[in-house]
Amino acid sequence: MSDLTKPSPPSEASFALSKGKLTSKSSGFKQRLNAVKSQSESTDPNTMPNRICLMLDCSGSMDTYEGAYVDKTSKRRIDLLKDSVQNFVSRCSFTDTSVAIATFPGRSDKALPLTSSSAMIHGYIMGLKPSGNTPLHDCVVRSLTDIAMTRGVIVSDGGATDWPEDDTYVDASPDAVLALYKTEQIPLDCVHISSGTDGETLLRRIAAETGGLFLKFSDVNAFSKAFGYLSPGYRAMLTNGSISARELGAKEINK
Repeated sequence: MSDLTKPSPPSEASFALSKGKLTSKSSGFKQRLNAVKSQSESTDPNTMPNRICLMLDCSGSMDTYEGAYVDKTSKRRIDLLKDSVQNFVSRCSFTDTSVAIATFPGRSDKALPLTSSSAMIHGYIMGLKPSGNTPLHDCVVRSLTDIAMTRGVIVSDGGATDWPEDDTYVDASPDAVLALYKTEQIPLDCVHISSGTDGETLLRRIAAETGGLFLKFSDVNAFSKAFGYLSPGYRAMLTNGSISARELGAKEINK
């Protein structure tokens, strides 16, 4: 019977002496992985180059089911909104991007502050529930005060209850807040998700006044799959015409 081959002793380079004990050294890959993780955890989300605030409509109308015929496969707009945020997050590079979420009406636990943790974002959106009216103006003002954003993205399916559709006012114009966004060079991209037109004129004006994009989706299912194109790494495809409204499933992209 042949002799058993003795295993080769482990390389000395694989071990290190620490406090009198021989311990295994981390591989180069593991060291790089830990370095990336450490950098991600130590980076302040308020100093990221891309700081995006998602302002999301969670009013009662978002409880509406989508589709010509409602069946067990149909989804509510609020559920499609959650899908869309997950699509957005999946296209973000959190080495240079942080995301905040504000809702209208606002949640009792307030907005999600800027974070580069996809887990925190997913956890927050899972708690979104449709109810109440549509105080968009309050959300836009609140977000400018509370969140150090470089760009905002508004998603709504209807008219604001605290911001008139036209731009003629008896009292002080609520549009004054848009001048502040423009001064701070913070564009507001606006997405209207409805086959109707209620609220569309206001969103167009907000985008135009702040230098943002306006997108119209009559098909909310298509919106849930295309929202990621407003993430920092993909938005240029909308502004330079690399992808059309038709390819996106949108009715319109207004630059």
